[in-house]
Amino acid sequence: MAEPLERAGLFVDCISDVGRLSSIPVEQFPDVLVLEWQMISPLDAPRVFTPYKALKTGILAILAPQDLAAYDFTQSADDFMVAPISAAELLVRLRQLLWKTRGIDNQQALRRGDLVIDKDRYEVRLEGRRVFLTFKEYQLLELLASNPGRVYTRETLLSQVWGYDYFGGTRTVDVHIRRLRSKIEDADNTFIETVRNVGYRFRPES
Repeated sequence: MAEPLERAGLFVDCISDVGRLSSIPVEQFPDVLVLEWQMISPLDAPRVFTPYKALKTGILAILAPQDLAAYDFTQSADDFMVAPISAAELLVRLRQLLWKTRGIDNQQALRRGDLVIDKDRYEVRLEGRRVFLTFKEYQLLELLASNPGRVYTRETLLSQVWGYDYFGGTRTVDVHIRRLRSKIEDADNTFIETVRNVGYRFRPES
């Protein structure tokens, strides 16, 4: 079920032990939690859900038909589905929850591999984790990621991000690109490429 969701631009992380939820750092909390209802007891539901609701994480429960009789509609998840479920319906429900809880319209987000850029909220996530950027870093990233493979000269980046009336030199671009790379790149992720003697480009998808 994860593959069609990822193709639609969602980052999916699967866990098999509900106990792991309490160990997830706050900055890595998901936007929506999809939970098989049989993984927890009804008495444990409030304890499991409370920290997520406080952080506006949407909760979608997947119920087996026999779970319906005992399901508490007033104290449980934000939405539920009854198995068996289809990927198409699950995607619609997830988008509804994203909009309801976070104001995120995932169809408007830029997804480049594990990097997701929410242009409405000016937020960036890498492998589901929030990446905190300065506004100029965000502007650079959005511009480059919107046109993978296109080479931007330093002068073009300077004029489009800082404006034509900015009196600083192109060295400013290099400094901000270096800081941006330090926040979104590691041994497993390379997004921005240097084009020698010219400028930069966002790495095109292979």
